[in-house]
Amino acid sequence: MLRSMTGYGIGEISADGRRISVEIKSVNNRFLDVNLRTPRSLNPHEGKLRKLIGKRLSRGRVSVQVLETWEKESSPKISINLARAKNYVDSLRQVARELDINSDVSLDNLLATGDLFESEEDTEYRDKLWELTSTACNIALDALIEVSLKEGKNLSVDLHERLDQIISERKMIDKYAHGQMKVYAERLKARLGDLFDDARIDPTRLETELAISADKLDISEEIVRLNSHIDIFQDTLDNKKAPGKALGFILQEMGREANTIASKSWLIEISQSSMRIKEILEQIREQVQNIE
Repeated sequence: MLRSMTGYGIGEISADGRRISVEIKSVNNRFLDVNLRTPRSLNPHEGKLRKLIGKRLSRGRVSVQVLETWEKESSPKISINLARAKNYVDSLRQVARELDINSDVSLDNLLATGDLFESEEDTEYRDKLWELTSTACNIALDALIEVSLKEGKNLSVDLHERLDQIISERKMIDKYAHGQMKVYAERLKARLGDLFDDARIDPTRLETELAISADKLDISEEIVRLNSHIDIFQDTLDNKKAPGKALGFILQEMGREANTIASKSWLIEISQSSMRIKEILEQIREQVQNIE
């Protein structure tokens, strides 16, 4: 079943006086690009979090935000490393003196260092945080995938309708392709008859020219290949795992055949159908870009 790359999901879980909330958003992208915003305590497990997401999603620009909140009585104790803070103050004042900067150290300067606060976090604490985060993340991914499947279903209906339009235009090309050479030959003979009398027209040379033109105007191979690409696209679209990249490649091949048919066609009816196929393919391509 088709899955859209656009989706949203949120997962929450509470245990031991704390709550972990994971919010995931996904938009279109050629590859999987995961952007994480997590508590610093989760940094040792960032690789595992990316791997978890990569198992569930194959493409898209994915934004993940992990929030950790505590009940007041359960939150870990925070202490300030005063010795480190004093060293920072002394070092910053020395820099100011050396550079002749008339400014004293402010609290904002200290907070900018980012490593003055220490908590009681240990390995067991971080492992528990990862356990809760992975559970909440899977809940969020379930919700996101449910949304993407619903949108994928709508995309599938739309793509089938557009594919039917292409098949209709291809049938129109079939209708005129078989008689294209006959009409060309009749009009060529009529044109030559208007310009020259019958005595000046060499039947052998005329037949040779018609044979050469027949080869140039023959689009039977292109029609066969176009039919084949349509069938492959249909099969891929109906596959349980219809990859957007594969569909995009098939569209390129269909477009190539439509271009060749348009360039080789002599009848306006065939040219118009070829151009309509190219327009529909462009519409399909825009939709396929949404497919994971």
